[in-house]
Amino acid sequence: MKTVLLFPPTWHPSQPYLSLPSLTGFLKQEGVTNVVQRDLGIEVLDGFLSQPSGRETYERMQDKVRTLERLGTQGETGASSQEHLARMKEALDWFPPLYDRIEDAKRILRSEEFYDLEKYRESLFLIDRWLAFISTLYFPTRISVVDNQWRYSIYSSKEILKAVADEQENPYLEIFRDKLVPDILGQAPDLVGVSITATSQILPGLTLCRLIKQANPDVHLTIGGSIFTRLVDNLRRADAMFQFADDFVVFEGETALLELIHQLEGKRDYSKVPNLLYRQNGKIIVNQPFFSENINALAAPNFDGFPFRQYLAPQSVLPIQFSRGCYYKDCAFCALTLDHQNFRQRSPEKVVDDVKMLMERYQTPFFFFTDECFALSPTKRLCSQLIEAGVNAQWTCEMRFEKNLTRDLLKLMRDAGCLKIVYGLESYNQRVMDFMKKGIKREHVNRIVDDCLDLDIAVHCYVLVGFPTETEAEALETSNFVVGHTRLNSSYGFSCQPCLFDLEKEAPIMSDPASYGIRRIMRPSSEDLSLGYFYEVTEGMTPEEAERVYQQVYEKISEVVCELPFNYSMADGLLFIARAKTHPVAAG
Repeated sequence: MKTVLLFPPTWHPSQPYLSLPSLTGFLKQEGVTNVVQRDLGIEVLDGFLSQPSGRETYERMQDKVRTLERLGTQGETGASSQEHLARMKEALDWFPPLYDRIEDAKRILRSEEFYDLEKYRESLFLIDRWLAFISTLYFPTRISVVDNQWRYSIYSSKEILKAVADEQENPYLEIFRDKLVPDILGQAPDLVGVSITATSQILPGLTLCRLIKQANPDVHLTIGGSIFTRLVDNLRRADAMFQFADDFVVFEGETALLELIHQLEGKRDYSKVPNLLYRQNGKIIVNQPFFSENINALAAPNFDGFPFRQYLAPQSVLPIQFSRGCYYKDCAFCALTLDHQNFRQRSPEKVVDDVKMLMERYQTPFFFFTDECFALSPTKRLCSQLIEAGVNAQWTCEMRFEKNLTRDLLKLMRDAGCLKIVYGLESYNQRVMDFMKKGIKREHVNRIVDDCLDLDIAVHCYVLVGFPTETEAEALETSNFVVGHTRLNSSYGFSCQPCLFDLEKEAPIMSDPASYGIRRIMRPSSEDLSLGYFYEVTEGMTPEEAERVYQQVYEKISEVVCELPFNYSMADGLLFIARAKTHPVAAG
């Protein structure tokens, strides 16, 4: 039996995502060897960023302009409208200089010239303009390197069904139908698994699933990923979504996928497959209780078959995990803990072995730990063992501003190769921190930031604006901390990402919204796949006021943060930081 695992557009072009390599490593460990994995995100992006693709788009856009000029436009905005015609004419003027430089832009990002910040910046801007040019044919859809915007709602099954079949506005239909789907089915898979983990993947991913099922209904197609883990209750009532797949795997997928393969080879008793949602006799069945993996029994990720030379970076930064879940589950706004249900820690010995093997197999010292949060004691053991084993890896991870995160531990982390730590600051106002149940104090933030700077460990801060009851003054207190802390914001590798609060499904705040000053929760009836809610508050900023203040905070922080590369990409930033330590002049 052959299994093909697919990761659809759109994801960051610097590095692979961890889901498929985790599944592939586990399956091969368990004796399932006929597995193929493909990162279609980078394959499709590389196809778009090519002279043949640009030339074809240019010719089709010229034809479309001539047709609209002859037959007339259809309305003021939207596809084939007056606005569309004007944008296509403008885009046609951009094309000649872009055409001459697009291949060179990719070459620069894949070479040592990546570390020339001016060339890096120019290449990314050129690629973004090129994708804007490609997108104009599909107006009002807009694709960019890391995202895509549509006029269709990704939270409505009716809208999704329209989007995946829209020949005028869906830029993925043609490339999938003409090239990728025949190529995938040419590999004669019995099972196709599609990993959809980000909202940017929903429409491209479901377009892909629809075309595969249309081309070969006999292929068993399953969808996994965190998006649908958060939509378990919605999927019970969204029968239309089973047009895209035979079933959905929610929560963790290793054992589920292995058992699904066994059932497809045998009795096809899907009730035996943990974490599976499927249809039987007209009913949607959810296999519960949900299963959590023993992560010490899992294999290291397997990246075999990934097109490393296509990623837009000169060296690979590999994602890896030390733990699953979050040891601190009390943050009121956070729904991330749902993805893995409970906190589990992989043994430091196994992680050291994983890192050593991956470094040798894929010829890179760079790693991005995707853990929601490193726990302190295991981190101390991991770092001690990395040092003892002489492993010269360079890496980044996420931590909390814990009282017990000592300078000694930070020094040990630095000595073990940690170049940057990502922190969820969220707010610098103590009342708001306490109300969020962050469990941290401002004095701990101040001390840990200073320790990191003293030890030459770069810092990233996530900032959250608009948590219920937060006032404008409290939100600005946070941005003033970032902007006013010159030593922090001028430190090499610093990055900061302000986010606007969303009331998300499954977040702890939803268990008692009234106690957080939320008086009314609303969801449009058409949005049967919504991941969040509209709401009204009894005190603090309204959602509309919070959005205005968020823009203000974003602009203030943008004035002091280094957008490229550090705020653009953690992986790119890690490479720049590593280069700065060995080539301080060249890093600029």
